[in-house]
Amino acid sequence: MQSCLALIPDDLERVYLAYSGGLDSTVLLHLLVSSRHRDKLVPWHINHGLLDAATTMEQFCIDQAKRYDLEIRIDRIDPDDIEGNIEATARKLRYGLFAAGCGSSDCIVTAHHADDQAETFLLNALRGSGSAGLRGIAQRRKLGASLLLRPLLGFSRQQLEDYASRHELAWFNDPSNRDSRFDRNYLRNEVIPSLRRRWPHFREALVTASLLQAETQQVLDEVAQQDYGRLTRADKGRDPTLELTGLLQLSQGRAKSLLRYWVAAAGLAAIPGARLREVMKQLHAKAGAMPQIDMPEYSVRLYDQRLFLVRNDALRDCHGVFEFEAKPIIEIDAFDLHCRREDLFKQLQLDDDQQQVTLRYGSDGQQASDRHRLKRLFQKHRIPPWERRSTAQVYLDGKLAGLMP
Repeated sequence: MQSCLALIPDDLERVYLAYSGGLDSTVLLHLLVSSRHRDKLVPWHINHGLLDAATTMEQFCIDQAKRYDLEIRIDRIDPDDIEGNIEATARKLRYGLFAAGCGSSDCIVTAHHADDQAETFLLNALRGSGSAGLRGIAQRRKLGASLLLRPLLGFSRQQLEDYASRHELAWFNDPSNRDSRFDRNYLRNEVIPSLRRRWPHFREALVTASLLQAETQQVLDEVAQQDYGRLTRADKGRDPTLELTGLLQLSQGRAKSLLRYWVAAAGLAAIPGARLREVMKQLHAKAGAMPQIDMPEYSVRLYDQRLFLVRNDALRDCHGVFEFEAKPIIEIDAFDLHCRREDLFKQLQLDDDQQQVTLRYGSDGQQASDRHRLKRLFQKHRIPPWERRSTAQVYLDGKLAGLMP
């Protein structure tokens, strides 16, 4: 089994092991301690605080690290932060800690094995996942600035148990693994034993299916990458926008694949299937309509024949009138606005004759003539409606002269 560690690059400063104290991570810890990576090894235990045995498990991990003369890292998650789908939320918080705590010269290794891969395939199939979900657990992928590696994916749980027995390893049996209220435990405890009795080689078949789906998804990603390069446009201060006309010329399956790729390239959470179907419907909205599909952290919006990814934290509703007279620096800290006066005039393509500069946000107190001109300016500069409240209107000596996004 030692050969599986060839997956780990030699030029790393630290190799973090996601260490729960269970069988799988205990075997991987033993393998790593006996490898060339020993001096870089840091076991990393995350205490979710969800189990009565959580403190005992943490202490077990600390004791095992001392036994190997290793410095262990411990992080604790507040159980109050874990709500809704406990498994999914705990996993998201755990991987968030890994991503934040690892640098570009580090990697994090987890002890997922072939049985985990088979379980993941089944779970994702039951959730109606496409090839992206059915490809299962990746052996290697980026996580933040670092690498996430799973060297044991080619081995079964039985092989890990045999290894642990042969080397007389001690591990902690997590009592929550017997709780079939959790989907993965239900599969592991109730469903898979029946499958194994009927189809002894079911695990190998599901792992093969995962590999085939991974190949399919690779092809889809390559096509989507080409479409993405052809149909997106980089906009200053925004995520790349997507050309509607070109998108509508694609087959529905190819268009959906491009939309998924577009969202993933922005580092945002995937759009669920039902929402994605809604996006496809909204693409055919009447001219002038501005539909939007809302996600928890962002929305997909249509404007000026382009699709936009609008992050919720980027939406700002600015108000106020700010006088700058002839000041050389124009800044409004509350709106993160900072620029030089000379740059503003260059942007407006006007001469600086020491006019009084006023920045206005919103339409309160505006004259009707300014409102009409402002509408034309927003259209001319193709400012989407959701950005107009945070776009500064520039007045020179009391006259509307332009915009400052």
